[in-house]
Order: sequence, then C-alpha cells, then structure tokens
Amino acid sequence: MSDRDLKDNLAGVDNKPSYNVTEAEKAVLCLCMRNKDALENVVMKKMVAGDFVDPKHVAIFDAITAIYIDNKDVSRITVCDKLLTQGKTSEAGGDEYVYAVANSNAVMSALDSYVEVVIKNSQSRKLISTLVELENHAKERTASVNDIVDMAIAKLNILRSKDDNSGFENLGSILKRNLEEIKETSFGKGERKVVKTGFSYLDNITGGFKPGTVNIIAARPGMGKTALVLNIATNVAEMYGKPVAIFSLEMSKSEIANRILASKAKTDYKAIERATITREQEADLSETLGRISPLPIYIDETTNTNPMDILAKCRELMTTTPISLVVIDYLQLLTYPGRSSGSRQNEIADISRSLKVLAKELELPVIALSQLNRGTENREDGDHIPGLADIRDSGAIEQDADCVIFIHRPSYYTKKKDAGEKPKFEDAQLIVAKNRHGETDTAYVKWYGAKTLFFEPTRKDDPKDPQESAYTRTTNKESSASDYSFNEEDMPVQIDDPMPDDTDDPGEMDNSDNEAFFSDDVHDGLPEEF
Repeated sequence: MSDRDLKDNLAGVDNKPSYNVTEAEKAVLCLCMRNKDALENVVMKKMVAGDFVDPKHVAIFDAITAIYIDNKDVSRITVCDKLLTQGKTSEAGGDEYVYAVANSNAVMSALDSYVEVVIKNSQSRKLISTLVELENHAKERTASVNDIVDMAIAKLNILRSKDDNSGFENLGSILKRNLEEIKETSFGKGERKVVKTGFSYLDNITGGFKPGTVNIIAARPGMGKTALVLNIATNVAEMYGKPVAIFSLEMSKSEIANRILASKAKTDYKAIERATITREQEADLSETLGRISPLPIYIDETTNTNPMDILAKCRELMTTTPISLVVIDYLQLLTYPGRSSGSRQNEIADISRSLKVLAKELELPVIALSQLNRGTENREDGDHIPGLADIRDSGAIEQDADCVIFIHRPSYYTKKKDAGEKPKFEDAQLIVAKNRHGETDTAYVKWYGAKTLFFEPTRKDDPKDPQESAYTRTTNKESSASDYSFNEEDMPVQIDDPMPDDTDDPGEMDNSDNEAFFSDDVHDGLPEEF
C-alpha cells in the first residue's frame, strides 16, 4: 500500500493532531510494519517500548525491535511469528489485533506527529510517577528535605528532553559521520573534542580525555593527587584557554588558589601559606598574579555535596561559561541523596555511576580523585606500586572509570626508612592502569614538593625548576660566546695520538667535505643565524 493510499483519515494531521494517544501508538506501529524508512530513520532513533502506554503495544514494539536487531524484514507476519516464539501472542492481543494495528489509518508524512504525541505522553507519565514518589518520601519523612530535593533534581534531570541520537542507528551512518570528523581534524578544518592535560607523555598514552568520560586519579595520602589535578587544570586553562570547574570537598578556595599561585611563581608554597614572604617574593607574586588571574578556573568549596549538586551547578555555570573539564577532589567525600544509611560500598557504587551519568549529561570529561587503601604500604615484598584492586571502598570505581591513573613516587617510601635530607626534585610515575580508549603505560615526571608541582623535565635525567632554568638561552651571536667559560682543570685531557701517515701537517688536512657541507649553496633555505 503506497503513501498515497494512506489518506489522512485523522483530522488536523498536518499541524495540530487531534487524535488520542491510542491512535498515535497504533499509527506508529502500523508504519513500523509497513515502511522500513519509518522504522529505521525515525522510530528506532527516538522510541523505546516503555514509551507506549498500552501493554499490547509494548509487546508488539518489543517484537518489532527484536526483528530489527536480527536484521530481518518487519511485517505483520514476521511480528506474529516473533510473538509466538516469545510466547507473547496473547499479551499482544492475538494475531487478529496485530493485523488490525497493521491496517490502521496512518500516513507517512505525519509520522513525526505520531511519535511526538507518544513520547510526550510517556514523559508526562514518568513525570507524574516521579512527583508521586517524591511526595511519598516527603509525607513519610524517609529522608531529609535536602536529600529529597537532591533526589528530585537527579530524577527530573533524567526526564529533561534531549535532542540526541538515542535509539538505534545504522553502522554505516555512524562510520560516515565519524570519518567526516576524522578528515576535518586531520586536515586542519576541525579540532579533536578532547581535553589534554599539558603533560605530553601522559597525553600520548591517553590521547586526551574525551567528553562523557570519567577519569580517576588515585594515590595514597601525601602523594600529590590534588597537586597533580590542579597542575592539569591550570594547564588546560593556560595552555589551551579552556574553562575548568573545580569542586573541592577537602580544601578551601583560598588553599586551592595559593597552590596554583605557588606552582606558577618562583616563591615556594610554604612561604605563601605562612605569609612569610620577602619584598622580592612580593614582587614575584604580584607579577605572577597578573599573569594567572585571567585564567578561566572556577572553584566551589561546598562540603557534603553530591553528583546531583555538581550537575546542577555545572549547568548553571554553563549558561555563561562553556566549561570543558570538571574536577572533583575527591570521590570518597561525595554523598548520595537518599542513602543516609546502608553499605558504604553500595553508596560509592551509586556515586560512581552518577559521575558517569554526569559526564554524559554535560558531554564533558570528569576527573575525580580517589583514595587508595593501605595495601600498597603494607606489602611484605616491598612492592608499593598500586593496582586497580587498591582503589578504596568499591570495585565499581574501576569498572565505571574510562581511565585510571595512579601516582607513584618511590622516594615516598624510602624517605620513611631514611631520615636523610629530602631532595629538591623527586622522580614520579603517572601509571595509566586502565585506559578504555588506548594503551596502558607509564609517564615519567618530576615532583617539585616546594611548589606542589609536577612537571616534565627537558631530559629525563636532567631535572630542573621550570621557573628557574639552570641554562640560559642565547638570543644573539655576540652573547653566545659569553655563555660558556672553561677553567683549565675543566678542559679535556689531551691524548697524544699520531696523525694519519698520509697527513704530516694538520694544516694540510683535506677539509673539502666540511667546506662543501657548510657552503651557502647547500643550505640556502636555512636562516641566517644558522
């Protein structure tokens, strides 16, 4: 039967449908069984079985979905066969009802209207159900008012209408879209939608943090978790100009700000925190303040917060600022609405899943810090390198996380045994133990405790303070000679080595190859300074 044969038998189809929900549901199912385009390009992208209010229609749509997944033709005959196989023929009203639905009056041009009526009705039912549930909690006083409000925010956010790509989509169309994005990025017409940390070793391993991902940075207390995540946040804001939202449940805004200041200044963190700076340091801090004040970093220090609070605050901030990264310090300090009692592991599992929902809702990467248990310190074999099993409170964290990074500083454990002088720079490892989007590996960095700073040295074995380089870069040929001075004792020892037999006088050596190499003809393309 053609579209032309399916006349508009329902009033006002083109603009404001006057048919009821039952008619709309029948029309959708009818077109699913008679028009492949309707099923593939509209219905499967927007609807699920739970959107139908009539139990018979739920059973029919379940059968249609199963046939579609099996990549078989959907028709009233195949739907009846599938219902029989599933043992749901009577639940769907029998074969006669399926045939009656397939013969309903429906027009392809009104498909969007049918779908809209069904979905709106579904959303209204869910909203009413949610409000009734919240009302019952309030009447029975099963939770505090704040917890009920948080629960309401969480549930109502889920019900928010979102114009996304939910439902089924053909593999070919997904790959075509992906390939277009790859081509645009590869040839400079687009940008990869990832957030880089500013640590090149780490970014090479992870490929950057993708939107919708939860990334865990875990370590024992004192390893520098907060320092690392603040270094990353500062890099994101300073190097890439991307706004960052930081939720600090442990430290105050002032402490966070001072740490960022110390990491970018020449003055040590201790002098800043204890307010014992010199006049020179005052000038240094004022200059640094002028440089980093414009950075788009936003800090919230609310304690006893939960993922729903974070989601709401991020949505509010995003109305004015397009934030690119959310940082949470730290996961075990979060609470979960409605869980005033019960297993802490179950609560952490709920929090972990909520962070994943938060990341997907905001379409941003989330970095959450996590504590480790004492297992890494108490191992008898002396191997203190952490593993996924060492994450504290719940295995759900390692399961839900897209990326897990451990901080390991070997000297942290040797210092406990040796009371010697603490080195200015310490070796540190950023161990990528889980990476859903790539390999697992280790990035080697340096820890500068006085400034609460992790940094990558120019050479692995040549650490130096990135603010106070031991080497001076020459800017002209007149000053270059002054950069080098040698004492006699520093000069290399001269070894008496006879010249080759065919060259008695060094002045008569054949330098034609060298002269050819340095000739202007060979290196015309190089700058004059070379």
